[in-house]
Amino acid sequence: MPTAAVVPPLRRGLVLGAGGAVGGAWALGVLRSLADVGSWDAAASEVIVGTSAGSVLAALIGSRVDPEVMVQTLIGVARAPGAVEVGPADVPDGVQRVLSHLPRPVPLPGNLRLAARALAQPCRGSVRTAAAALSPRGRGDLTPVGTLVAELCGDPGWPTSPRTWLVALDFDSGRRVAFGAAGQPGASVAQAVMASCSVPGLFSPVTIGNRRYVDGAVVSVTNADLLVAEQLDEVVVVAPMAMQGDDPRRSAVARFDRRLRQRMTQRCRWEAARLAASGTSVRVFAPTGEDLAAMGTNPFDASRLGPVFETAVRTTTSLLTSEDDRGARRDVTGAA
Repeated sequence: MPTAAVVPPLRRGLVLGAGGAVGGAWALGVLRSLADVGSWDAAASEVIVGTSAGSVLAALIGSRVDPEVMVQTLIGVARAPGAVEVGPADVPDGVQRVLSHLPRPVPLPGNLRLAARALAQPCRGSVRTAAAALSPRGRGDLTPVGTLVAELCGDPGWPTSPRTWLVALDFDSGRRVAFGAAGQPGASVAQAVMASCSVPGLFSPVTIGNRRYVDGAVVSVTNADLLVAEQLDEVVVVAPMAMQGDDPRRSAVARFDRRLRQRMTQRCRWEAARLAASGTSVRVFAPTGEDLAAMGTNPFDASRLGPVFETAVRTTTSLLTSEDDRGARRDVTGAA
């Protein structure tokens, strides 16, 4: 009797994009729905790429922190059976202060030399790099975020299963850095998260060794193209700063936010196309109009974390269920 062929497991990747605390809450809602409805385990990924708020989630997933602990600690919502609901005030105080009471920046450019270099060598992303370098010198301190990550992750060393890459920008050279990837600078997980979250104009650059680093979203809000060389079978991209469908918000600030999101969505699609061209099936999740209404325009509004999380669970579940009803593939195909 012939022996059945052994099918190797799919090699999967996960990309968690930038979006502030509110975007992180939305991303957690998407991951919860993927786990509950799609039977998709984020921790079973071969490699995770995290940028800015996504770096926090990537670090915790890579360190095998319980998903329920992540939801309750980062958002202030307890959803385990019999758990007592908590509110935004229960999110760690230090993190709340970082998000809610940012000091005014120093009205001087962060790095004129880097801005001049970026503008003198036009390429994809050079304008964003120059804009970041010209942003005023932020004075926010991300130490409470690093402390929280260190406490939740414990001290297991750098996550290797899944491999975890946390993206930042070298604020002196303008080079994109993926902490945790082969050949990249060394750092602790907490240091890398703080570097990846250091939004120019809001937070001070994070010094690691003798280099300064800022938010990896300066390069891209997802940095999914880092996975092209990995030749993975499937990649899920969770992109809080992209969008799909109509945006019901109508204020002037919302219109500006929408224009930014449209540009970020274009970049996200370009990265997804690069992955698809390499033979990888790609699925991009981005906020719907209902999600955007829940998210508002302030990415650090702690009062929105719980509602945004619950909305993302609902909209993603609806999407996955409707696809299943139509007989569509529920793995990781398609794009936003």
